[in-house]
Amino acid sequence: MELDGSSEVDGSSGSGSASDLVLAIGMALTGAGTVMLGVLLPFLSHISTLHDDEAGLLFSLQFLGSSLGAILTGSNRVRSLIVGYTLLVVSTYCLAISDLHLLFVILFFFGLGLGMVMTSTSLLTSDRYGADRAATSAPMLFLPFLHMASPRALFLAFNALFLLLLAWVVYGERAWVASSISIVEDRKPQQAARRKSLLPLIVLAMCAVGVESALSGWLTTYFDRAHPQSIGAAALATSLFWSGITLSRLIFSTRLLALFGRHRVLHATLFGTGASVVLVISAHSPILIDLGSGLSGMFLGPIYPLLLSFILESYSRGWVFAVGGIGAVIFPWLTGLLSAHWGSIRYGLIAPCVGVLLMIALESARSWGGDRLVPDEKRA
Repeated sequence: MELDGSSEVDGSSGSGSASDLVLAIGMALTGAGTVMLGVLLPFLSHISTLHDDEAGLLFSLQFLGSSLGAILTGSNRVRSLIVGYTLLVVSTYCLAISDLHLLFVILFFFGLGLGMVMTSTSLLTSDRYGADRAATSAPMLFLPFLHMASPRALFLAFNALFLLLLAWVVYGERAWVASSISIVEDRKPQQAARRKSLLPLIVLAMCAVGVESALSGWLTTYFDRAHPQSIGAAALATSLFWSGITLSRLIFSTRLLALFGRHRVLHATLFGTGASVVLVISAHSPILIDLGSGLSGMFLGPIYPLLLSFILESYSRGWVFAVGGIGAVIFPWLTGLLSAHWGSIRYGLIAPCVGVLLMIALESARSWGGDRLVPDEKRA
């Protein structure tokens, strides 16, 4: 299925409005589910003997499942939604009734369901909805559940909501049929010229998603260990991070992007991300950690959407949505591995810092070598 075409909705406008609302709620819930592990990690570490390298493996398994879910999403988007929500219903119920020994296996299938639902929903509503907006306040919404002796109530709440969404998709969702797409012949030479830049773009996208996943997953635990005041103060850092991501993506979804140019925005945000991640790692006061978290999100937010826009101009197939998942598997795991080895998450966060430096070096080498992606002035 090509992504740069149009879609037609088979159904009345009233049914379409209800579908839009339910899909938006589902996207919000899966966004909250994506950041859930990072917020719960200090809580899980307190009630168990979970080490940092094991916690990093939890992140890797969840994001590995999400990547596979994106790949396995078929052309029948409604059927993929049904399979994804079924996996989420089963996995959240298992999280509620199982012990921590099964957490690794369950989180893989939880991520698999998230990947299928988010990819299917994004493809169905790509012209109307942005990504990641639900994750902004999700860390703070988890706080009432974190004061309980067990996260079981949180998992059961997710289970009930996913079950309701599954019921809607099965009984109320209409099939969305994508119109056949014809490739315009005069675009083929441009696409062929762009494909030589695909591999560096893939590496950049992997690093961007990996850095984002590592920071969002470990910020709460990092703050909690640096300043063990309360879980609420620790969750605030993650909320500021996601608020920064959401705000910056919203800002650059306007005409400001065309005003400054995609390349200038990409270069500026890469260097800004590097500086803000260094601030997070070197900060010792809660205020500076919160400031660095918010700035990291602000600068990091536009990077992946920009890279994805370049990739989709050469290849507009479903696998490109799963590319970033490779970085999401590797970087959080490396962060936990380094943290366990050196005994400090501060050292573990060197992994996303190196990822940012790699992106800066790769994009700078492309610019100096004259291998620009797609000139902004050629865009309408």
